[in-house]
Amino acid sequence: MRYLLLLLLLCTCLAGYGQKLSGIVTDKNTGQRISGAWITTASGTAITNITGEFAVSTAKLKDTLKVKMQGYKMYVLPVDVSKINTVAIALEQSTIELNQVNISARRDRVKDSISNRKEFAKTFASHPPKFTDIVRPVIGVGPIPMAGVVIVPSQLIALLTYKHSNAYKLKKALIAYEQGEYIDSRFSDERVAQLTALPDDSLHQFIELYRPTITQVKKMSDYDIMTYIKTSLVKYKSPVHHALITEAF
Repeated sequence: MRYLLLLLLLCTCLAGYGQKLSGIVTDKNTGQRISGAWITTASGTAITNITGEFAVSTAKLKDTLKVKMQGYKMYVLPVDVSKINTVAIALEQSTIELNQVNISARRDRVKDSISNRKEFAKTFASHPPKFTDIVRPVIGVGPIPMAGVVIVPSQLIALLTYKHSNAYKLKKALIAYEQGEYIDSRFSDERVAQLTALPDDSLHQFIELYRPTITQVKKMSDYDIMTYIKTSLVKYKSPVHHALITEAF
């Protein structure tokens, strides 16, 4: 009798431990199935397959299901597997919006940069997934749990496609804008006009031709920039060089 009670107790524990919750993950707007979504519960993890389906273990009758996918808002759902064992999840896209920026003359470059850094702090902090994000340790579910590792497809895809993501493109555009403002503050129209005394049309042409790169400007002192402008002016006014420029334009 005692062995029978132990056997019944063991079966009950295993049944409670091996509860399964299955479901499907789709895009809320398009209805398309999402593969590579990361599913977690208190005791199990899973990844949606190519058709957006998953099955995850739950150690308790009442649990919390979390669904994460890059480009989507995290989905959290309290579940009771004694009442439901199949769920349909629709993820909502998380978009990055860039507010319109009005640029006017004589703006404070430093204040603009600080303002952008604060407004788009998350964008500037964005980076491709790390190795630890792609390869994660897991503990298997069962009577004898075993440790191992799992590759997270969504994070691997995020690494391979990072340079095509909205966050990367926005970050690149913001940094390019900052660099352009810095170049203009050092190689300014006023400074070039003062040192070259060129008329408007020639001045604009000269600035377009000899505007230094961000790498060059960062290595130049104010004296270096003044020397660079004067040296470039000599080249610009040389008959041969000027003829080539005129032909090109």
